[in-house]
Amino acid sequence: MNGYSATGRSIDMYGQGTLNTGLTAERGPETDNAQHKGEQLAERRVLFMGLPRSGKTSILKVIFEGVLAYDTLSLMPTQQRTEYRLLTGVTVYDFPGIDDYSDTQYSVTNPEIYAGEHTSLVFVIDSQSDIQSSLTTLFTLMRVAQSVNPQLPINVFVNKVDGLSDELKQDIQQDIQQRVTKNMGYENLNVAFVHVFLTTIYDQSIREALSRVVQYLVPKHGSLETILNSFCSKSSLDKVFLFDVVTKMYLATDSSPTYSPQYIFACQTLDMMEEITFMCSGFMQTSDEDAVLQRINVELEGNDDLFIYQISPFLMLLCVGSPEIVRQTSLLEFNGSRVAKAIRQILPC
Repeated sequence: MNGYSATGRSIDMYGQGTLNTGLTAERGPETDNAQHKGEQLAERRVLFMGLPRSGKTSILKVIFEGVLAYDTLSLMPTQQRTEYRLLTGVTVYDFPGIDDYSDTQYSVTNPEIYAGEHTSLVFVIDSQSDIQSSLTTLFTLMRVAQSVNPQLPINVFVNKVDGLSDELKQDIQQDIQQRVTKNMGYENLNVAFVHVFLTTIYDQSIREALSRVVQYLVPKHGSLETILNSFCSKSSLDKVFLFDVVTKMYLATDSSPTYSPQYIFACQTLDMMEEITFMCSGFMQTSDEDAVLQRINVELEGNDDLFIYQISPFLMLLCVGSPEIVRQTSLLEFNGSRVAKAIRQILPC
């Protein structure tokens, strides 16, 4: 890195390297708030916030920069905002930890960042630390945010749940959900858009949780869901994910219920395909006209098989279906090519 710019640093995960954008003067504590007040954030944005050491930066570094989970243990506290630009036009912002409510706290003194129908807030809580302090900060943020955007989705990531028993995880999740709901009821805030997720950087829960947040900000999300619903119906598939290959997050899926084991297995398959890519050159190359059918005959629980359709170097369709679908190769190729063309018209590939 070449140092930080006045507006933070921007990470491009799709082969363009790291971009320093905005003003080039070095930031200082006196100018930080002033610079941000006149700054425009991306229209479609996810705002990552939380107390210092809550693990929000570790989550984003694992997902977007490919940092190993154990290597995040030595990370220094985040001092300025970092942005990650997804292929779909959604930008994820990592804000410094909120440790007080002084004038330099951008997230509190600049409520306009929460405005807009394509904005979503993620607040990360350390499940093994002072939960009450985190909730106090969250309640303050919710009052500020909903004053400018009553329909703002508020996603609470209860982080660092690795090592906890399943029973304890559920107890913590339910306790936080109840306390948030009760507080919002007292203050007449909208609780309909609050969601609580259990996360840890040591498994795929962080990617699954962020996928659920991001997919509703993807342009023409409803159209993508309709396309995937039609693909499932006409191809007799059980489930279809539209995957971002780089981050292993799904950007869209059909309307049937999403089960964690399906998503986890899809991620594991992508990991396996990355290893195969090193041995078999050309796997990541497709033409602009046709989808490439990559079929992997792997049994899941319930004797399902997993199929992969590659749309572009960065987008894939991961399809779950019954073993009988294997015999319908021509149908899958026909439908897959048309679905790929439709998706290319909606998303940049």
